[in-house]
Amino acid sequence: MRKSRKIKAFTLIELLAIIVILAIIAVITVPIILNIIENSRKGAAIDSAYGYRDAVNQYYISELTKIGEKDLDGFFNLNSNGELLNGSNPVSTVIPFTGKAPEGGSVVLDEGTLEAACLTIGDYKVTMIGGEVYSTEKGKCNGIEVYLNPTSEDGNPSCTEEEYNNNDKKLEKEGCMKWYVYDVSDNGYTMILDHNTTATIDGWISESDYNNAENIESTYGVTYLNNSFPSGEYNAGTDENGNSTGGNNNKGPLTALRVLKEDTEGWTIQNRTDSYTATIDAIGNGYTINYEDYKAKLISAEEVNSIVRNGNWDTSKEWYYLDGAYSTSDTNGKWQTKVANSQGASNYAWLFNNLNGCENSGCDTDLSIEKENGYWTSTPRIDVSNHVWGVYNIGTLYCRYLNDSTRGIRPVITVKKSDIVS
Repeated sequence: MRKSRKIKAFTLIELLAIIVILAIIAVITVPIILNIIENSRKGAAIDSAYGYRDAVNQYYISELTKIGEKDLDGFFNLNSNGELLNGSNPVSTVIPFTGKAPEGGSVVLDEGTLEAACLTIGDYKVTMIGGEVYSTEKGKCNGIEVYLNPTSEDGNPSCTEEEYNNNDKKLEKEGCMKWYVYDVSDNGYTMILDHNTTATIDGWISESDYNNAENIESTYGVTYLNNSFPSGEYNAGTDENGNSTGGNNNKGPLTALRVLKEDTEGWTIQNRTDSYTATIDAIGNGYTINYEDYKAKLISAEEVNSIVRNGNWDTSKEWYYLDGAYSTSDTNGKWQTKVANSQGASNYAWLFNNLNGCENSGCDTDLSIEKENGYWTSTPRIDVSNHVWGVYNIGTLYCRYLNDSTRGIRPVITVKKSDIVS
């Protein structure tokens, strides 16, 4: 009779030991594998960004004669096919290139060359400065964001998103701050801050500054055209609800310039002020603003309009929603139809972030401390003496009475690439 062999099995303790060992291996290896996968996806997004940059540059060189009169300079948003948009209309066919096409974002072109961009590629937003990758983070693009410290003491203003997040004064006037690039030229990269340095001021030009203009105009770099000092009265007033309804815009934004200068007085960043002489038309005459002694400037209404590429607007036209300005002459239709109604829905959220209540009109963030409803531009309305253009919290380029005290100052600077990328 054959003897049965006794089969030796794992004991419970041995099984538990194996399970523990496998668990330890998983704890060690799974994050490594996931990190490898994540880095691979991130690398693919970066490669696609470079491919898109090269394709844009090459496409507009080879297709320039076919494009004809289309303007290939300035700020463009992208649609889900990676096409450059003029308002809501593509300025070209789909740009052919190898890689994953951007699903949105923005670019700034200088003579048909991609100089700055934020490209949404897969799960990533890839920011490029000078045609090179500046940062790659998870998320979707809205504006071309960079980080600078205008009060840096070591001569190097570049800083990181982490430094920005750790800056308790990031919504004030010092430390690492967030900026949005909207133009590139020989002078450098022009960008606007993501918040008001002074939440609200006493009007674009106050009555006291208006009456004292002859004594302070040169202090703030204002020169009146044809050496003709403007005449007239301020004509301050209020409506039945106590809202401001008066003022006179013919002497320029003296109060706004005064506060701008005070806000940026401690900044050490080398602003490219040689590009900052602005000539402004006003009723009866006009003026120039020389920003040579400033650390920043005010954005103009024309600059805002060039960002949204509304080709049929000028400073005598009606206000409009930034997302509704689709290069149409219908001033009472699309221009004034609210398109963005929820947080992050606006393609131009970066232009009105951190204004009181802006999230209901499509901005990304509302970290406003005070009740700032907007910020002033340097531009008066050419045909209404007491109105001035500004950017408002409901996502509009809006014209209001110039003694409105609910708007503040949002500085613009122009810097070299080396200031952004250390």
